[in-house]
Amino acid sequence: MHRRHFIRTALMAGVISSRRMWPGASTGRPLLIDADTANEIDDLYAIVWTLLQPDADVIGLSSAQWNHRLSPPDTVRQSQRINEDLLHLLGRRDIPHPLGAEMIMGKPWGGDEPRDSPAAQLMIRAARRMPPGEKLVIASLGAVTNVASALKLAPDIIPRVSCYILSGRYFADRGVWDKDEFNLRNDLNAANYLFNTEGLELHVMPVNILYDFTFRLDEVMDRLAGRGGVWDYLATRWLTHSPSSETWIMWDLALMMALFRPEWASQRRVPTPPENVRREVHVYTDVDEAAMRAGWWETVERAQAAAR
Repeated sequence: MHRRHFIRTALMAGVISSRRMWPGASTGRPLLIDADTANEIDDLYAIVWTLLQPDADVIGLSSAQWNHRLSPPDTVRQSQRINEDLLHLLGRRDIPHPLGAEMIMGKPWGGDEPRDSPAAQLMIRAARRMPPGEKLVIASLGAVTNVASALKLAPDIIPRVSCYILSGRYFADRGVWDKDEFNLRNDLNAANYLFNTEGLELHVMPVNILYDFTFRLDEVMDRLAGRGGVWDYLATRWLTHSPSSETWIMWDLALMMALFRPEWASQRRVPTPPENVRREVHVYTDVDEAAMRAGWWETVERAQAAAR
């Protein structure tokens, strides 16, 4: 199908399908996803893949801000709208989907004053409900404003959560951190708060190990476009957001896949950046791009077959 014709058809159809694609009851750990979904493309793919995993117990999908000089207004509300679209298309509006904070933690020159929001409050409530010895998993696909604010507002939940974030760069061969990265820079105060929080289990997916984890637009169009529902939505998102990009690095999808399929990634414990509180955090040092690509398309094929 011609790309322009497909976009026009898909947008005219709108969000029309809400058939539940959930694969059944979960046996996994409770998970809350916090995403700046409207920022790029890969957040959507990460959310859809996760919601289609049989072992995913997703108890919340919150929206994150991505304010910067070139961003449009109301970034968190744009992310909120797409989150709601995805949940509708997957038949999962039962999953709580609170709005996140609109602004960074603290002030432009530093500080850790929290930004309260419905998203932060859901994180607090969910963490406090965890049984003794168990932890709520919070996966942040953008700036970590919401989770850092939740921890600041309710320090009692620090030992009750495991945080997984896509943030910064880490060069394992030299043991060097680089904070000059999009997600981290969108709330440096919040990222520093996580690094500085002793007792917090923190897993960091640095972006510099993901440059080879790409999808091709032609394959996405061949296998998703015209399939209806969420598949058309994913294809349309690529064509409307970055129509000239023939490939895309699937940053956020890698984080979710590493969380659910640890055999597809390597982690090690390393010291925090030297300017932060000295402690150890978990850092991913490598991913199996081939396994991740195959895992995505296997999930897609299974879901498409189940919907026939």
